[in-house]
Amino acid sequence: MVNHPLFPLLLVWFFGAYILKSSAITDPSDVHALIQVKLAVDPSTIREGSCMATWNFSVDPCDNLFGMYFSCGIACSRDRNGAQRVTRLKLDGSGYSGTLSPAVGNLSSLQQLQIEGNTFSGSVPSSIGQLHQLVILDLSENLFTGRLPSSIFEGLRTLQILNINGNLLSGTLPITVSSIVNLVKCRLQNNQFTGYLPDLSSLKQLRLLDLSGNRFYGSLPLKFPPSLFSASFRNNLLRGGFTKQHVRALNPALVVLDVSTNRLSGPVDASLFQHPSLQQLILANNSFTMLINELSGEDMHMEKSQMVAIDMSNNRIGGLLPRMFAVMPNLSSLSLSNNAFYGQINVSYAIKALSERAGMQPLQRMMLNGNYLTGPLPSLFMKLSPENTMASLVDNCLPSCPSRLFFCQGADQKPISLCRLYNVNV
Repeated sequence: MVNHPLFPLLLVWFFGAYILKSSAITDPSDVHALIQVKLAVDPSTIREGSCMATWNFSVDPCDNLFGMYFSCGIACSRDRNGAQRVTRLKLDGSGYSGTLSPAVGNLSSLQQLQIEGNTFSGSVPSSIGQLHQLVILDLSENLFTGRLPSSIFEGLRTLQILNINGNLLSGTLPITVSSIVNLVKCRLQNNQFTGYLPDLSSLKQLRLLDLSGNRFYGSLPLKFPPSLFSASFRNNLLRGGFTKQHVRALNPALVVLDVSTNRLSGPVDASLFQHPSLQQLILANNSFTMLINELSGEDMHMEKSQMVAIDMSNNRIGGLLPRMFAVMPNLSSLSLSNNAFYGQINVSYAIKALSERAGMQPLQRMMLNGNYLTGPLPSLFMKLSPENTMASLVDNCLPSCPSRLFFCQGADQKPISLCRLYNVNV
Protein backbone atom coordinates (compact mmCIF):
# COMPACT_ATOMS: atom_id res chain seq x y z
CA MET A 1 0.00 0.00 0.00
CA VAL A 2 1.39 3.39 -1.01
CA ASN A 3 2.02 5.64 1.99
CA HIS A 4 3.78 8.63 0.47
CA PRO A 5 2.74 12.13 1.72
CA LEU A 6 2.27 13.35 -1.87
CA PHE A 7 0.18 10.37 -2.94
CA PRO A 8 -3.23 12.03 -2.26
CA LEU A 9 -2.20 15.05 -4.31
CA LEU A 10 -1.04 12.84 -7.16
CA LEU A 11 -4.42 11.17 -7.12
CA VAL A 12 -6.05 14.59 -7.38
CA TRP A 13 -3.93 15.35 -10.43
CA PHE A 14 -4.66 11.92 -11.97
CA PHE A 15 -8.39 12.21 -11.58
CA GLY A 16 -8.31 15.77 -12.88
CA ALA A 17 -6.50 14.62 -16.01
CA TYR A 18 -9.02 11.78 -16.37
CA ILE A 19 -12.10 13.96 -16.37
CA LEU A 20 -10.55 16.28 -18.94
CA LYS A 21 -10.50 13.30 -21.33
CA SER A 22 -14.10 12.40 -20.56
CA SER A 23 -17.28 14.33 -21.34
CA ALA A 24 -16.61 17.14 -18.89
CA ILE A 25 -18.83 20.22 -18.98
CA THR A 26 -16.41 22.44 -17.04
CA ASP A 27 -13.86 24.29 -19.16
CA PRO A 28 -10.62 22.24 -18.92
CA SER A 29 -8.51 25.32 -18.11
CA ASP A 30 -10.73 26.04 -15.11
CA VAL A 31 -10.39 22.46 -13.85
CA HIS A 32 -6.60 22.62 -14.15
CA ALA A 33 -6.62 25.96 -12.26
CA LEU A 34 -8.76 24.59 -9.44
CA ILE A 35 -6.46 21.58 -9.09
CA GLN A 36 -3.45 23.89 -8.80
CA VAL A 37 -5.24 26.05 -6.24
CA LYS A 38 -5.91 23.00 -4.07
CA LEU A 39 -2.39 21.63 -4.50
CA ALA A 40 -1.00 24.91 -3.12
CA VAL A 41 -2.95 24.51 0.13
CA ASP A 42 -1.41 22.64 3.03
CA PRO A 43 -3.46 19.39 3.04
CA SER A 44 -3.32 19.16 6.82
CA THR A 45 -5.42 22.35 7.00
CA ILE A 46 -8.18 21.03 4.74
CA ARG A 47 -10.44 19.89 7.53
CA GLU A 48 -13.40 17.57 7.25
CA GLY A 49 -16.54 19.58 6.61
CA SER A 50 -14.71 22.50 5.01
CA CYS A 51 -15.46 23.70 1.49
CA MET A 52 -12.20 22.51 0.01
CA ALA A 53 -12.65 19.05 1.53
CA THR A 54 -15.53 18.55 -0.92
CA TRP A 55 -13.29 19.25 -3.95
CA ASN A 56 -12.99 15.78 -5.47
CA PHE A 57 -11.67 15.90 -9.01
CA SER A 58 -12.85 12.41 -9.85
CA VAL A 59 -16.04 14.19 -10.87
CA ASP A 60 -16.71 17.27 -12.93
CA PRO A 61 -16.76 20.40 -10.71
CA CYS A 62 -19.56 22.39 -12.34
CA ASP A 63 -21.66 19.26 -12.88
CA ASN A 64 -21.62 18.29 -9.19
CA LEU A 65 -22.29 21.53 -7.35
CA PHE A 66 -25.42 20.21 -5.69
CA GLY A 67 -24.13 16.75 -4.88
CA MET A 68 -21.74 15.50 -2.24
CA TYR A 69 -18.74 16.99 -4.07
CA PHE A 70 -18.01 20.65 -4.70
CA SER A 71 -20.90 21.43 -2.37
CA CYS A 72 -19.40 24.86 -1.65
CA GLY A 73 -16.50 27.06 -2.64
CA ILE A 74 -17.24 27.57 -6.35
CA ALA A 75 -20.07 28.70 -8.58
CA CYS A 76 -20.38 28.28 -12.33
CA SER A 77 -22.27 29.72 -15.27
CA ARG A 78 -22.40 28.93 -18.98
CA ASP A 79 -20.45 31.17 -21.35
CA ARG A 80 -21.44 32.14 -24.89
CA ASN A 81 -19.75 29.03 -26.27
CA GLY A 82 -21.83 26.75 -24.08
CA ALA A 83 -19.00 25.78 -21.72
CA GLN A 84 -19.42 25.95 -17.95
CA ARG A 85 -16.99 28.45 -16.44
CA VAL A 86 -16.08 29.01 -12.81
CA THR A 87 -17.35 32.48 -11.89
CA ARG A 88 -16.88 32.43 -8.12
CA LEU A 89 -14.17 31.08 -5.85
CA LYS A 90 -15.20 31.70 -2.25
CA LEU A 91 -13.52 29.73 0.51
CA ASP A 92 -14.82 29.49 4.04
CA GLY A 93 -12.62 30.74 6.88
CA SER A 94 -11.56 27.26 7.98
CA GLY A 95 -7.92 28.11 8.58
CA TYR A 96 -6.49 27.05 5.24
CA SER A 97 -2.77 27.74 4.99
CA GLY A 98 -0.29 27.53 2.16
CA THR A 99 -0.08 29.90 -0.78
CA LEU A 100 -2.48 31.19 -3.38
CA SER A 101 -1.45 29.51 -6.63
CA PRO A 102 -0.69 31.82 -9.58
CA ALA A 103 -2.93 29.45 -11.57
CA VAL A 104 -5.88 31.33 -10.07
CA GLY A 105 -5.27 33.86 -12.83
CA ASN A 106 -6.32 31.23 -15.38
CA LEU A 107 -9.91 31.29 -14.09
CA SER A 108 -10.57 33.92 -16.73
CA SER A 109 -14.35 34.13 -16.13
CA LEU A 110 -13.98 34.64 -12.38
CA GLN A 111 -16.11 37.44 -10.98
CA GLN A 112 -15.57 36.85 -7.25
CA LEU A 113 -12.36 35.75 -5.54
CA GLN A 114 -12.90 35.60 -1.77
CA ILE A 115 -10.54 33.69 0.53
CA GLU A 116 -10.71 35.93 3.60
CA GLY A 117 -10.22 34.77 7.16
CA ASN A 118 -7.56 32.11 6.60
CA THR A 119 -3.77 31.94 6.96
CA PHE A 120 -2.60 32.04 3.37
CA SER A 121 0.94 33.40 3.15
CA GLY A 122 3.52 34.35 0.55
CA SER A 123 3.02 36.98 -2.10
CA VAL A 124 -0.17 38.05 -3.83
CA PRO A 125 0.02 36.55 -7.35
CA SER A 126 0.34 39.14 -10.10
CA SER A 127 -1.73 36.80 -12.26
CA ILE A 128 -4.84 38.12 -10.50
CA GLY A 129 -4.49 41.03 -12.92
CA GLN A 130 -5.58 38.63 -15.68
CA LEU A 131 -9.05 38.31 -14.16
CA HIS A 132 -10.65 40.95 -16.35
CA GLN A 133 -14.20 40.18 -15.18
CA LEU A 134 -13.45 40.29 -11.46
CA VAL A 135 -15.93 42.32 -9.40
CA ILE A 136 -14.95 41.31 -5.84
CA LEU A 137 -11.40 40.62 -4.62
CA ASP A 138 -11.23 39.76 -0.93
CA LEU A 139 -7.89 38.51 0.45
CA SER A 140 -8.41 40.06 3.88
CA GLU A 141 -7.33 38.63 7.23
CA ASN A 142 -4.58 36.36 5.91
CA LEU A 143 -0.77 36.46 6.14
CA PHE A 144 0.19 37.70 2.68
CA THR A 145 3.56 39.50 2.61
CA GLY A 146 5.68 41.58 0.26
CA ARG A 147 4.71 44.28 -2.17
CA LEU A 148 1.61 44.38 -4.29
CA PRO A 149 2.67 43.92 -7.92
CA SER A 150 2.12 47.15 -9.87
CA SER A 151 0.56 45.15 -12.70
CA ILE A 152 -2.16 43.61 -10.53
CA PHE A 153 -4.67 46.43 -10.91
CA GLU A 154 -4.14 47.28 -14.59
CA GLY A 155 -6.56 44.63 -15.80
CA LEU A 156 -9.16 44.93 -13.04
CA ARG A 157 -11.31 47.58 -14.68
CA THR A 158 -14.54 45.90 -13.53
CA LEU A 159 -13.49 45.55 -9.86
CA GLN A 160 -15.90 47.14 -7.40
CA ILE A 161 -14.79 45.77 -4.01
CA LEU A 162 -11.13 45.49 -2.98
CA ASN A 163 -10.46 44.04 0.48
CA ILE A 164 -6.84 43.19 1.30
CA ASN A 165 -6.92 44.45 4.88
CA GLY A 166 -5.40 42.56 7.78
CA ASN A 167 -2.31 41.17 6.07
CA LEU A 168 1.43 41.90 6.24
CA LEU A 169 1.78 43.66 2.90
CA SER A 170 4.48 46.32 2.68
CA GLY A 171 6.06 48.85 0.34
CA THR A 172 4.33 51.67 -1.46
CA LEU A 173 0.87 51.29 -2.87
CA PRO A 174 1.05 50.95 -6.68
CA ILE A 175 -0.24 54.03 -8.47
CA THR A 176 -2.11 51.65 -10.76
CA VAL A 177 -4.77 51.34 -8.03
CA SER A 178 -6.10 54.61 -9.45
CA SER A 179 -6.93 52.78 -12.69
CA ILE A 180 -9.70 50.70 -11.07
CA VAL A 181 -12.29 53.16 -12.30
CA ASN A 182 -15.33 51.20 -11.05
CA LEU A 183 -14.05 50.71 -7.50
CA VAL A 184 -16.71 51.37 -4.84
CA LYS A 185 -15.11 49.99 -1.64
CA CYS A 186 -11.38 49.91 -0.89
CA ARG A 187 -10.16 48.42 2.40
CA LEU A 188 -6.37 48.33 2.79
CA GLN A 189 -6.16 48.84 6.55
CA ASN A 190 -3.87 47.03 8.98
CA ASN A 191 -0.97 46.26 6.69
CA GLN A 192 2.51 47.79 6.52
CA PHE A 193 2.12 50.04 3.47
CA THR A 194 4.32 53.12 3.43
CA GLY A 195 4.92 56.21 1.30
CA TYR A 196 2.70 59.17 0.54
CA LEU A 197 -1.05 58.76 0.43
CA PRO A 198 -2.07 57.78 -3.10
CA ASP A 199 -4.11 60.17 -5.22
CA LEU A 200 -7.39 58.34 -5.70
CA SER A 201 -9.42 61.33 -6.87
CA SER A 202 -9.86 59.70 -10.30
CA LEU A 203 -11.98 56.93 -8.75
CA LYS A 204 -15.32 58.58 -9.39
CA GLN A 205 -17.39 55.73 -7.92
CA LEU A 206 -15.43 55.23 -4.67
CA ARG A 207 -17.64 55.36 -1.59
CA LEU A 208 -15.53 53.80 1.18
CA LEU A 209 -11.76 54.17 1.70
CA ASP A 210 -9.90 52.72 4.69
CA LEU A 211 -6.11 53.15 4.78
CA SER A 212 -5.81 53.04 8.57
CA GLY A 213 -3.19 51.07 10.46
CA ASN A 214 -0.36 51.52 7.95
CA ARG A 215 2.75 53.70 7.71
CA PHE A 216 1.65 56.34 5.22
CA TYR A 217 3.30 59.71 5.72
CA GLY A 218 3.07 63.24 4.33
CA SER A 219 0.10 65.57 4.71
CA LEU A 220 -3.63 65.03 4.45
CA PRO A 221 -4.99 64.68 0.90
CA LEU A 222 -5.87 67.77 -1.09
CA LYS A 223 -7.96 65.69 -3.50
CA PHE A 224 -10.78 63.30 -2.67
CA PRO A 225 -12.93 61.09 -4.91
CA PRO A 226 -16.15 63.03 -5.55
CA SER A 227 -18.48 60.27 -4.32
CA LEU A 228 -16.52 59.34 -1.17
CA PHE A 229 -18.81 58.63 1.79
CA SER A 230 -16.36 57.36 4.44
CA ALA A 231 -12.58 57.88 4.71
CA SER A 232 -10.23 56.62 7.41
CA PHE A 233 -6.53 57.48 7.66
CA ARG A 234 -6.32 56.49 11.33
CA ASN A 235 -3.04 55.27 12.85
CA ASN A 236 -0.51 56.36 10.25
CA LEU A 237 2.38 58.83 10.24
CA LEU A 238 0.66 61.85 8.68
CA ARG A 239 1.89 65.34 9.54
CA GLY A 240 0.73 68.93 9.12
CA GLY A 241 -2.41 70.84 10.00
CA PHE A 242 -6.02 70.82 8.83
CA THR A 243 -6.10 74.07 6.89
CA LYS A 244 -8.88 75.78 4.96
CA GLN A 245 -7.35 74.27 1.82
CA HIS A 246 -7.81 70.80 3.27
CA VAL A 247 -11.39 71.62 4.25
CA ARG A 248 -12.17 72.77 0.71
CA ALA A 249 -10.74 69.51 -0.64
CA LEU A 250 -13.35 67.43 1.19
CA ASN A 251 -16.03 66.35 -1.25
CA PRO A 252 -19.60 67.41 -0.42
CA ALA A 253 -20.78 63.78 0.01
CA LEU A 254 -18.36 62.90 2.83
CA VAL A 255 -20.09 61.67 6.00
CA VAL A 256 -17.30 59.99 8.04
CA LEU A 257 -13.69 61.22 8.39
CA ASP A 258 -11.15 59.66 10.75
CA VAL A 259 -7.60 61.05 10.92
CA SER A 260 -6.93 60.04 14.53
CA THR A 261 -3.64 58.71 15.90
CA ASN A 262 -1.26 60.40 13.50
CA ARG A 263 1.36 63.12 13.92
CA LEU A 264 -0.85 65.97 12.76
CA SER A 265 -0.20 69.31 14.43
CA GLY A 266 -0.84 73.02 14.20
CA PRO A 267 -4.23 74.53 13.49
CA VAL A 268 -7.61 73.07 12.65
CA ASP A 269 -9.62 75.42 10.47
CA ALA A 270 -12.97 75.86 12.21
CA SER A 271 -14.83 75.94 8.90
CA LEU A 272 -14.42 72.15 8.96
CA PHE A 273 -17.42 72.01 11.32
CA GLN A 274 -19.60 73.64 8.68
CA HIS A 275 -19.10 70.86 6.14
CA PRO A 276 -22.51 70.27 4.49
CA SER A 277 -22.68 66.48 5.05
CA LEU A 278 -20.00 65.48 7.57
CA GLN A 279 -21.51 63.62 10.54
CA GLN A 280 -18.62 61.81 12.25
CA LEU A 281 -15.29 63.60 12.69
CA ILE A 282 -12.42 61.98 14.59
CA LEU A 283 -9.26 64.07 15.12
CA ALA A 284 -8.14 62.42 18.37
CA ASN A 285 -4.60 61.49 19.39
CA ASN A 286 -2.69 64.08 17.41
CA SER A 287 -0.93 67.34 18.32
CA PHE A 288 -3.38 69.93 17.01
CA THR A 289 -2.95 73.23 18.87
CA MET A 290 -5.80 75.58 17.99
CA LEU A 291 -9.01 76.29 16.15
CA ILE A 292 -8.54 79.16 13.72
CA ASN A 293 -10.50 81.33 11.31
CA GLU A 294 -13.72 81.23 13.28
CA LEU A 295 -16.37 83.07 11.33
CA SER A 296 -18.03 86.16 12.66
CA GLY A 297 -20.76 85.32 15.12
CA GLU A 298 -20.16 83.02 18.03
CA ASP A 299 -22.33 80.24 16.70
CA MET A 300 -20.84 80.25 13.18
CA HIS A 301 -24.33 79.57 11.78
CA MET A 302 -24.24 76.00 13.07
CA GLU A 303 -27.97 75.49 12.69
CA LYS A 304 -27.25 73.69 9.39
CA SER A 305 -24.47 71.49 10.80
CA GLN A 306 -24.91 67.74 10.23
CA MET A 307 -22.36 66.76 12.89
CA VAL A 308 -23.44 63.82 15.07
CA ALA A 309 -20.15 62.84 16.75
CA ILE A 310 -16.92 64.82 17.22
CA ASP A 311 -13.80 63.46 18.92
CA MET A 312 -10.88 65.88 19.35
CA SER A 313 -9.50 64.29 22.50
CA ASN A 314 -5.80 63.97 23.33
CA ASN A 315 -4.49 66.97 21.42
CA ARG A 316 -3.06 70.31 22.56
CA ILE A 317 -5.91 72.55 21.48
CA GLY A 318 -6.15 75.74 23.52
CA GLY A 319 -8.44 78.73 23.68
CA LEU A 320 -11.82 79.41 25.19
CA LEU A 321 -14.25 76.52 25.10
CA PRO A 322 -16.18 77.18 21.85
CA ARG A 323 -19.90 77.66 22.19
CA MET A 324 -20.46 76.40 18.64
CA PHE A 325 -20.43 72.73 19.70
CA ALA A 326 -23.38 73.32 22.02
CA VAL A 327 -25.62 74.68 19.26
CA MET A 328 -25.07 71.98 16.63
CA PRO A 329 -28.60 70.56 16.27
CA ASN A 330 -27.64 66.92 15.58
CA LEU A 331 -24.56 66.58 17.80
CA SER A 332 -25.00 63.84 20.40
CA SER A 333 -21.38 62.92 21.20
CA LEU A 334 -18.57 65.37 21.95
CA SER A 335 -15.13 64.52 23.31
CA LEU A 336 -12.67 67.35 23.96
CA SER A 337 -10.76 65.49 26.68
CA ASN A 338 -7.11 66.18 27.42
CA ASN A 339 -6.59 69.46 25.63
CA ALA A 340 -5.92 72.99 26.87
CA PHE A 341 -9.35 74.63 26.66
CA TYR A 342 -9.94 77.20 29.38
CA GLY A 343 -12.60 79.60 30.62
CA GLN A 344 -16.06 79.00 31.99
CA ILE A 345 -18.40 76.37 30.64
CA ASN A 346 -21.23 78.11 28.87
CA VAL A 347 -24.71 77.27 30.07
CA SER A 348 -25.54 76.30 26.47
CA TYR A 349 -23.76 72.96 27.04
CA ALA A 350 -26.21 72.07 29.81
CA ILE A 351 -29.13 73.30 27.72
CA LYS A 352 -27.95 71.10 24.87
CA ALA A 353 -27.61 68.04 27.14
CA LEU A 354 -31.09 68.58 28.57
CA SER A 355 -32.70 69.54 25.29
CA GLU A 356 -36.19 68.30 24.57
CA ARG A 357 -36.75 70.80 21.80
CA ALA A 358 -37.82 69.49 18.40
CA GLY A 359 -34.94 69.54 15.95
CA MET A 360 -32.30 69.63 18.70
CA GLN A 361 -30.66 66.30 19.57
CA PRO A 362 -29.61 66.07 23.26
CA LEU A 363 -25.88 65.93 23.94
CA GLN A 364 -25.68 62.40 25.36
CA ARG A 365 -21.88 62.22 25.60
CA MET A 366 -19.96 65.27 26.85
CA MET A 367 -16.34 64.60 27.75
CA LEU A 368 -14.64 67.84 28.84
CA ASN A 369 -12.15 66.35 31.31
CA GLY A 370 -8.44 67.08 31.25
CA ASN A 371 -8.62 70.77 30.32
CA TYR A 372 -8.30 74.08 32.24
CA LEU A 373 -11.97 74.97 32.56
CA THR A 374 -13.03 77.17 35.45
CA GLY A 375 -16.25 77.68 37.39
CA PRO A 376 -18.68 78.31 38.69
CA LEU A 377 -20.70 75.58 37.03
CA PRO A 378 -24.00 76.73 35.49
CA SER A 379 -26.84 75.65 37.78
CA LEU A 380 -28.49 73.67 34.97
CA PHE A 381 -25.63 71.15 35.19
CA MET A 382 -27.17 69.97 38.47
CA LYS A 383 -30.11 68.62 36.47
CA LEU A 384 -27.98 66.25 34.41
CA SER A 385 -28.38 62.57 35.23
CA PRO A 386 -26.11 59.62 34.46
CA GLU A 387 -29.09 57.77 32.98
CA ASN A 388 -29.31 60.29 30.14
CA THR A 389 -25.84 61.82 29.85
CA MET A 390 -22.31 60.46 29.91
CA ALA A 391 -20.21 63.39 31.07
CA SER A 392 -16.90 64.15 32.74
CA LEU A 393 -15.46 67.39 34.08
CA VAL A 394 -12.63 65.90 36.16
CA ASP A 395 -9.03 67.16 35.92
CA ASN A 396 -9.94 70.79 35.20
CA CYS A 397 -9.61 73.99 37.23
CA LEU A 398 -13.09 74.05 38.67
CA PRO A 399 -13.01 75.44 42.21
CA SER A 400 -15.91 73.25 43.25
CA CYS A 401 -16.87 70.00 41.61
CA PRO A 402 -18.21 67.80 44.42
CA SER A 403 -17.91 64.04 44.05
CA ARG A 404 -21.65 63.64 44.61
CA LEU A 405 -22.05 64.92 41.04
CA PHE A 406 -21.53 62.01 38.66
CA PHE A 407 -19.52 64.09 36.19
CA CYS A 408 -17.05 65.10 38.91
CA GLN A 409 -16.19 61.58 40.02
CA GLY A 410 -13.06 59.63 39.12
CA ALA A 411 -10.30 62.21 39.60
CA ASP A 412 -9.49 65.47 41.34
CA GLN A 413 -9.25 68.89 39.78
CA LYS A 414 -5.84 70.21 38.75
CA PRO A 415 -3.67 71.84 41.44
CA ILE A 416 -4.11 75.61 41.76
CA SER A 417 -0.41 76.08 41.03
CA LEU A 418 -0.77 74.36 37.66
CA CYS A 419 -3.89 76.32 36.77
CA ARG A 420 -2.09 79.59 37.53
CA LEU A 421 0.89 78.45 35.47
CA TYR A 422 -1.45 78.34 32.47
CA ASN A 423 -2.81 81.80 33.31
CA VAL A 424 -6.13 80.43 34.44
CA ASN A 425 -7.91 82.57 37.01
CA VAL A 426 -9.01 80.40 39.92
